[in-house]
Amino acid sequence: MLNSIFERRVRTENGYDLYLEIPEKEYLQIYEDVNDEAAHNIMSLFLQYHRDDGRPKDIKIKHDSKNHSVNIRAFLDYEDNTHTDETMTPHRYLSVISKKEL
Repeated sequence: MLNSIFERRVRTENGYDLYLEIPEKEYLQIYEDVNDEAAHNIMSLFLQYHRDDGRPKDIKIKHDSKNHSVNIRAFLDYEDNTHTDETMTPHRYLSVISKKEL
C-alpha cells in the first residue's frame, strides 16, 4: 500500500503540510474503517518508509467516495532539525495484503 500513496507537500512558514492520497481499494484491503487510528498508523509507516524526520501534527483523514480515495492531511514539524530514532518498517505493509491473510 505504501508504494501506491500519492504524496503532496506544501511549504509553510513553520514546516510542511503533507497530503497523502490512497486508493480506496487498497486502503480497505488493510483497514476496515476510515478513522483517526488508521490515519496515525499510515502516517507513521509512511514517514518511516521514506526515512522522513518530520513530526506529524494535526492528522486528519477523509474518505472521498467520488474519487475512490482516502485522503490524509498532516502538518510536519522539523523544528531544531533533530533526527528521530530509526525503526524497521514492517515488510507486510509494503504490498497489498488481504485482511483475511493477517
